[in-house]
Amino acid sequence: MLKRTILALSVAVLTFAGLAQAQENATLTMRSGDRVSGQLVDMGGSGFALRVNGQDRNIPTNDVAVIDFSGGSMSDADWAKVSGDHVLWLKNGTTVNGQLFDIGGTTPLKITFKTSSGDREFASSEIARIVLAKPAAGAATDSTSPLTPPTGTGTSVSPKQAWTSTGITVKKGEVITFNASGEVQLSGEANDIATPSGSKTGRRAAGSQLPNVLAGGLIGRIGNNPPFGIGSQATITMPAAGQLFLGVNDDGFDDNRGEFRVDIQRTANRR
Repeated sequence: MLKRTILALSVAVLTFAGLAQAQENATLTMRSGDRVSGQLVDMGGSGFALRVNGQDRNIPTNDVAVIDFSGGSMSDADWAKVSGDHVLWLKNGTTVNGQLFDIGGTTPLKITFKTSSGDREFASSEIARIVLAKPAAGAATDSTSPLTPPTGTGTSVSPKQAWTSTGITVKKGEVITFNASGEVQLSGEANDIATPSGSKTGRRAAGSQLPNVLAGGLIGRIGNNPPFGIGSQATITMPAAGQLFLGVNDDGFDDNRGEFRVDIQRTANRR
């Protein structure tokens, strides 16, 4: 009996370890200039393991020019720093020249970089991007556009996840006023930008929470109740009681960037 228990626990531990395998959001720019976004799992002898919309893909190392963890862009001055070596950009602006050797571990990923002074290890959470090569001449190297930053000190809503908790519990029938600012980019397309009111191009996302509402617009949900549209500015009577969540109306979040900031005000009770 004891042996069976130990065996069962061992299997459970191994299963948990497999489930706990890291999945760090990243965008890979190919040498051709094409981009692929997903969860970077590791780097092996055959290339990079990338999970895209739940499907595992293996991308040969020699096909990849840039691994981007932060969604930023490179200027001409940045590209001037790229020579024959790989270049690792930390989020604090520091650069390290060398050769990317390994990617693995659990969240955050452990990045091993070979330099002239020896091997160095970095956490993926401190890295902005890793440049392995320059994309082909004439290929697009920057598909990001400047985004209008949010204002105020309200709740920050990330476009990289479906829902963000506001930490506020509302009552059914309570009147809440929302004022939202900022912009988000919804894909690798430079003009695929949305304000809290929705996509600037007027597109919709069929697989989103509210397919009949503009893609990228600010939406809300109370507990597990149906979602509702909010937009840039709205005063809404709460349709249910529970915890208030905010989100971005999109059907995929891995390749999004930017931020909405939402000021939330309760209407004072009047006697």
